[in-house]
Amino acid sequence: MNKARESIEVILLNEPNNVTCMLQLANIYLKQGKIPKGFEILVDAYSIDPYTVQNSPVAAVLPFALKVSNLKKQAIQTNDPQMWNKLGDGYYEMGIFNEAVKMYKNSLEVDEAQHDVRLKLSIALQKNSQTYSALYELQKILKQDKKHLYANYYMGKILMYDVKDEAEAYEHFAKAKKALVEQKDHFEYVEYTHLLNDITRELKE
Repeated sequence: MNKARESIEVILLNEPNNVTCMLQLANIYLKQGKIPKGFEILVDAYSIDPYTVQNSPVAAVLPFALKVSNLKKQAIQTNDPQMWNKLGDGYYEMGIFNEAVKMYKNSLEVDEAQHDVRLKLSIALQKNSQTYSALYELQKILKQDKKHLYANYYMGKILMYDVKDEAEAYEHFAKAKKALVEQKDHFEYVEYTHLLNDITRELKE
């Protein structure tokens, strides 16, 4: 696949508007998990020949590629944290956690007081196997709010299953349970019960 990619890139140096080659290259990048690069080439090809792209094997991902491209342009132009967050959420939902991390970090550079976004960043880092970076982001939240329900909950999860530190994990699960009970009125019954049961199970109560 790498040899095919290199061959196509050579052709595109001489024929930069060769849409057939662009689609083949985009497909290779997508298959290799280099989604942003694949999307970028796909959108460029679409701007040259929409009909061919819409009738190609990679047409299924075109709507999301166009959406991501548009959001990214707006985010770069405005540096609006909400735009970065939408990009982060989109990449997260697709399971592209390394890109989600980048987008959430961009958002937090603009407004670092977004606890919910920092929480998402932490979860994306954990899913990207960056365990200690994930814990570091949760610690930042807990420095501001020691009783933060979800920061304590995910600290407990990561410490329990990734770091294997049961003693410290229990401390955070206990704090999460206390915070949950105190905030009971802010939750729907099903959500509250599910979360309470999960934390209780982790505490082996």
